[in-house]
Amino acid sequence: PKDGGKSAGIRRYLEEHGLDRSEIMAFGDGENDIDMLKFAGIGVAMGNSSDLVKAAADYVTDTIDNDGIEKALRHFGLID
Repeated sequence: PKDGGKSAGIRRYLEEHGLDRSEIMAFGDGENDIDMLKFAGIGVAMGNSSDLVKAAADYVTDTIDNDGIEKALRHFGLID
């Protein structure tokens, strides 16, 4: 739908759970993820993303095959 998309879904979830977008981190690797990466408090592009996606993110991590999500979570101190 015209008013749908990943950020719209996240926004609804946040409203229902009383959370702020500054409290979330989103991961993406495709151009369809750009809106979500910009919306999230921290937008993380995977290492295999295009330059356009990487430019939209707050942080660029490694590829999924090289533990990119784990590396980003460690970088931001969310896991040890």
